[in-house]
Amino acid sequence: MNSRQNSPTLLAFTLIELLTVITIIAILMGLLFPAIGIVKEQARKAEAKAAVVQVGAAVKQYFTEYGKYPVGGQDPTADLTFGNAATPNAELFDILRNVGQGGGKPNQYNPRAIVFFEGKGATSDPPKGGFASEDKDSVKKGSYLDPWGKQYQVIIDANYDNLVIVPHTDFATPNEPRTGVAVFSLGKDGEIGSPKESLAGKYKQGSKTSDDIITWQ
Repeated sequence: MNSRQNSPTLLAFTLIELLTVITIIAILMGLLFPAIGIVKEQARKAEAKAAVVQVGAAVKQYFTEYGKYPVGGQDPTADLTFGNAATPNAELFDILRNVGQGGGKPNQYNPRAIVFFEGKGATSDPPKGGFASEDKDSVKKGSYLDPWGKQYQVIIDANYDNLVIVPHTDFATPNEPRTGVAVFSLGKDGEIGSPKESLAGKYKQGSKTSDDIITWQ
């Protein structure tokens, strides 16, 4: 019998070998984590893109059904924006989702009780990626939030001139989107354009594109 085969010291890792393995694992993890972050961010963008398209389609379906846009009790003389501090988008989505005042009654601005839009509830705290289930801080119950926790903004052609005035300066006159509704998410940075990419207030300039998710481009 070969005594070398029974020696436990020959079957064990040396300290140098263990340190080498640990170092390799650490390097691989360092390479993997950023890749995971990139994949997750791409998934959020894809989710937001699908959502803004669906919201725009729901508003247009409402127009087809009722012959007017879902602006509620407001009587605007210019484009109307939902999803900011002054006008939470919950007011719009209550109409599109047929959320009434209780008692099984339909929303007063959706008397045919048609559900034009469905969506999941926000599942995290702070809420994001769905409908807020309660009033909390600056978020109103029923507001529809993007994957980064900001309200989707919806601009409706309330004066029916087939133009919408959007906040991105590269779509100022005469480049206003010719549509009845424009929907967008502010993206990860929560700002119009991408200031860190020298795109403050702009969606796109040259080869650079902001992280905003929009329906009209």
